[in-house]
Amino acid sequence: MGFYLLKTSEIVIKGRNRKFFEKILINNLKEKLKNKSFKLKNLGGEFLLEIDGNIEEELSKIFGINKVLEIKIFDNLDSVKDFLKKEAKEKGIGIKLKVKRKDKEFNMTSKEIFEYLMGELKYFTNQAPKETKEYYLIYYKKNFFIGEEKFKGYGGLPVGASGKGLVLLSTGFDSPVASFLMMKRGLKLYFLHFHSYPQTSIQDIEKVKNIVQVLDEYNLGSELYLMNILNIQKFYFKNIPSKYLVIFYRRTMFRLATKLAKDKGIKVLVTGENLGQVASQTIDNLKTIENATDLLVLRPLIGLNKQEIINMAQKIGTYDISKLPGDDCCSLFIPKHPATKSNLKEILKIESTIKDKIEELEQEIYKEKELLKF
Repeated sequence: MGFYLLKTSEIVIKGRNRKFFEKILINNLKEKLKNKSFKLKNLGGEFLLEIDGNIEEELSKIFGINKVLEIKIFDNLDSVKDFLKKEAKEKGIGIKLKVKRKDKEFNMTSKEIFEYLMGELKYFTNQAPKETKEYYLIYYKKNFFIGEEKFKGYGGLPVGASGKGLVLLSTGFDSPVASFLMMKRGLKLYFLHFHSYPQTSIQDIEKVKNIVQVLDEYNLGSELYLMNILNIQKFYFKNIPSKYLVIFYRRTMFRLATKLAKDKGIKVLVTGENLGQVASQTIDNLKTIENATDLLVLRPLIGLNKQEIINMAQKIGTYDISKLPGDDCCSLFIPKHPATKSNLKEILKIESTIKDKIEELEQEIYKEKELLKF
């Protein structure tokens, strides 16, 4: 069995609330590693994991973990010193050491421990080392845990620590990256995808399933809702000025998302909207569209450019799926020059003339929604 120390960053400074965040992180770790044999112990801000095999793939996708160290455990300081001497000699390296004494019962301070260990190591090699490696030493309950960083995690907050969010998920680059960023801030996500099958292809639905499969590696148990909005799109095409089609599509999406969110006890919507990227994402249009919901709307990509978003998609594993050919239901029936500066009063006036039919069609869409669990 190998021993690993899981270091947190934000969690460790949460004060009296730290136990709340640690409990969620522990539950997420247990869920992620449920198919492996392991032991997990809370050392107070860090976690000792005893497990066999490669763990980087699993643990790198657990938010809340900042660093993972591969460690050795000793019960006395002289053994630690011997270990460091051996590391320096066999690897031909210099040693950089960070010391933390978590229990005050030990008769030396962190500084004194550091000076005791490094006093001899400074002069241990006869020639300048080719490189210097950083080791971390933690004293906790009569044991010394020492090792070097094996890999970095994403840090952030454990999924679920900040509540629940509903993502309006497309198959492009943006909303999957927005989902990743919100999971990193502790939101447990549910996903809602709008499509226009058979006007758009079945591959669009398969793409979104594959994207959620990737995001579920971070989210740990996902629900994907599918809603077909083709009928209401056809209705809008016949009954409103074409320049407002995307705005009406998006307002319907926000109303349907709001209903689903409230039924699920979710208080926030998440979108991949980005200021100025497309016609519907101007300040005026964003305000008009958001008027359709009374929930908080989070737009984590609002200030990023497209290349920054694509770079993140490559990093988190959704890029290869999103780049595949596919159809976007929002591009259906739209004119070459959609409105970029909508007037809310004008939009509400048009809506009021067809309100009953909109409500009827949206109720039908909501009733026919599909649910997929991951």
